[in-house]
Amino acid sequence: MPLSKSSPQTQQPTTILIAESDENSRATLKNILLKNDFLVLEAKNGKEALKLFIQQSPSLVIMDAFLPEMDGYATTEAMRRHEKITVLPIFIITEKDNRQSAERAYQSGATDFIAKPINWIWLMRRIEYALKASHIEDRLRISQSQLAYAQRLARLGYWEWDAHSDRIIASESAFELFDVPNQEALTLNQFFRNIIPKDLPLVLGAIEDTTPEHPTLQISFRVFNHNNQLTYIDCLGEVTFDAQGKLSKITGSVQDISRLHRAEDLIDYQSTHDKLTDLANRFYFNQHLTAFTKQIDPNKTSATIILDIDRFKKVNDHLGQENGDALLRTVANRLKAVTRESDFIARLGSDEFAILIKNAESTQELNLSLSRIFYDVSKVIMMQDQEIFITFSMGVSILGQDGNSASELIAHANIARNEAKRAGGNQFMFYQTSMNAESKAQVLLENDLRKALSQHEIEVFFQPQVDAQTLIPTGAEALVRWRHPVHGMILPYKFIPIAESNGLIIEIGQYVLEQAIKQTEKWHEMGFSDLVIGVNLSSRQFSNPTLSEDIGTLLLDSTLDAKYLDLEITESLAMSRADKNIRILNNLKKLGVSISIDDFGTGYSSLAYLHSFPIDTIKIDRSFILNMETQEGQAIVKTILAMAKSLKLRVVAEGIEKQFHVDFFQKNRCQIFQGFKFGKPMPADAFTNYLMGFKS
Repeated sequence: MPLSKSSPQTQQPTTILIAESDENSRATLKNILLKNDFLVLEAKNGKEALKLFIQQSPSLVIMDAFLPEMDGYATTEAMRRHEKITVLPIFIITEKDNRQSAERAYQSGATDFIAKPINWIWLMRRIEYALKASHIEDRLRISQSQLAYAQRLARLGYWEWDAHSDRIIASESAFELFDVPNQEALTLNQFFRNIIPKDLPLVLGAIEDTTPEHPTLQISFRVFNHNNQLTYIDCLGEVTFDAQGKLSKITGSVQDISRLHRAEDLIDYQSTHDKLTDLANRFYFNQHLTAFTKQIDPNKTSATIILDIDRFKKVNDHLGQENGDALLRTVANRLKAVTRESDFIARLGSDEFAILIKNAESTQELNLSLSRIFYDVSKVIMMQDQEIFITFSMGVSILGQDGNSASELIAHANIARNEAKRAGGNQFMFYQTSMNAESKAQVLLENDLRKALSQHEIEVFFQPQVDAQTLIPTGAEALVRWRHPVHGMILPYKFIPIAESNGLIIEIGQYVLEQAIKQTEKWHEMGFSDLVIGVNLSSRQFSNPTLSEDIGTLLLDSTLDAKYLDLEITESLAMSRADKNIRILNNLKKLGVSISIDDFGTGYSSLAYLHSFPIDTIKIDRSFILNMETQEGQAIVKTILAMAKSLKLRVVAEGIEKQFHVDFFQKNRCQIFQGFKFGKPMPADAFTNYLMGFKS
């Protein structure tokens, strides 16, 4: 049966090189090979054969031992020297029964010899078996090469120790991991010589602890290599024992787990540190403080400090997210620079930082440290050629005096920080026991606020807005109030910050919107059909992704036309993320509502952005009205009015209390007044009575 002319490994034609000086013999051999579907290359001498071997890479070589210029033996040796990976079958044709020629053929590197005269059928069988064996060897070499590559990639090695001869056999990668040269007659001690002294006894002990019943070896250790670096190695092994129960051999694998070890270190670090500032995080600070409280030196003074940036939200809104983050990193770096190496600093979240001052020699030294920290971090910060002035509120609790546990010390430092902030900020305060009462009252107030909506304690009041020329009501601003069952009426400045911080502002804001729309709908039914209702949106409410949908649902459930609902946002909120906020406002405008900028003049808006905002009205902040006694104050208000006119915006003047205010704004063509002169915020029933006074 003819042999396949394609190699099962490569699917390429199988080529055989013939090197024979006798033309008749060469022609006969060529014809037989062609009939068996082989491709044939021909050479007349050894040099030609070597050249074709190098250029054409045949699958098998058949050559005569006695070739001119370079005999078959020398040619075979040259071919073997040229080979790098594969080992091709080479047959040398020798004289009949010439044992010396056969031995010389094998010595030169030939795969087999063929004695003359040639048995052609037997030759074809030998070629077939030689090619199959070559293909198998090639696959084996490829597998070994792939295994070696995979081991190098995985940093994995194999090793074996014969205990009787104390000799090591190992793969190249294993020698690399142990950082020892690949050499024969290597002993176990020589193989283990770079294991660090601290780990070597553990490795040898693990080997000694194996028994015939428990022959598995598993241990991790470190190797100190010639680059002065540690390699972390994981070793798995199987121990063999002889008939007397003595250890005879260990067969094992070793793997470099340094990357895993570094990854674990990185994960541990990231779990205990703040990503933005690289300071310790809240968890790590609590952990560190807890450990430190168990080793306090009674003869020294240690303190826990909690600090944050005053009015950070407003600063961050002005700077933007990226610059706000840069500001926090600057604060973190200043804290690192101004504290001692033994102290411990953390970022607890947002703009809140914590410091553990350890073992000050005296109260005086502690005070000096606190003053240095406070004044150094408060220095002006340069950002994009702009001077940023920030202040801090700091609270301090003394270890031992104000608490012995981490939770107590942090809680008391927080209370002192809040007191400093309530006192106006830009200062630090030590915790005092009397502060606890106020703190508890704040906690109780927050708990009561959580129940206020369900218990119908939250009410909506309405403050009149009147036409600036006729002084007839044209609308109202909806304002929230809390009628506490014990403390009576609580004004927004006391409970709105609490609602903002705990998220209740979303529910409260939705309730105010719902009540304001329902009540305005009733007033329209009573005949006050042009009345506009203004509702403030908090920052949390404005950022709610379902805001447009929620307002749209309320309007669909009502007969009130959307144009009579005026949504108010503060100027600082509008400018905090101007580009994104423009998109939100455009979505709201699609509902048909009007948009007002509240507290105008207190933010940082530019004419370019004002022109881009889809707004209808600006409300001049009350602070400008109060300053109208001066020429400068009047000039500022006139500028705002002129700007609004050029942008075709309505103007609401808030805080109108005096006739002088009325006269000034009427003269300068303001459209709407709001202030105590025309009515304080009042419940819905009282506002209804107020409106009835204008019904003819």
